[in-house]
Amino acid sequence: MRKIYLYMTKNQKEQAVCLLKEDIKELCQEQSQQEQKGYPRVVRDAIEETIQRYIQDVEYLTNELKK
Repeated sequence: MRKIYLYMTKNQKEQAVCLLKEDIKELCQEQSQQEQKGYPRVVRDAIEETIQRYIQDVEYLTNELKK
C-alpha cells in the first residue's frame, strides 16, 4: 500500500484502478514481446516486478472501494 492512496477520493481511486489496469495490459504485452526485442534480464525483472506491484495496488484499491 502506498500512503498516497489514503488521501485519494473515491473517484480518484476508481480512476487509478482503470489506469493501473491499462498499464498492466501494456506491460504484459511488452513482456510477451521481450524475446523479440532482446531485453536484458534486468529489464525483464523490472517489468515483472512492476506488473506484480500494480496488481497488488489494484487489489488494495478495489478493496478500499468496497468499504
